[in-house]
Amino acid sequence: EYLGLVRVYTKPRGKKPDFDDPLVLTDGRHGTTVEAACKQVHRSLIQGFDYAMVWGTSVKHTPQRVGLAHVLQDEDVIQVVKKAKDKSNTADPYNQKQGPVNQSRQQIKKAKKPLKS
Repeated sequence: EYLGLVRVYTKPRGKKPDFDDPLVLTDGRHGTTVEAACKQVHRSLIQGFDYAMVWGTSVKHTPQRVGLAHVLQDEDVIQVVKKAKDKSNTADPYNQKQGPVNQSRQQIKKAKKPLKS
């Protein structure tokens, strides 16, 4: 307490927390927020951050869903949840649009039919 060190334990989804290797956060370096804990794990974790679940004394309800600005206390357990990947960008061979992008499917279909005379 005198040094201002805060031990935060990580918890993978669906597993028990790892109490062997804590993240040690300080007020002096980066702070004791969820954002500081994410930066200490990996700097790209903040870009995909959606929310975090926290167990411990820093929250009213156990577990509680918190954001990046939440201040953690000693011996809290944190689980970081990343944003779901956008599935609209995946290549689906059955849902591919053929032809110019500015044409609708109906316009492409009409353009392919030969004229009856």
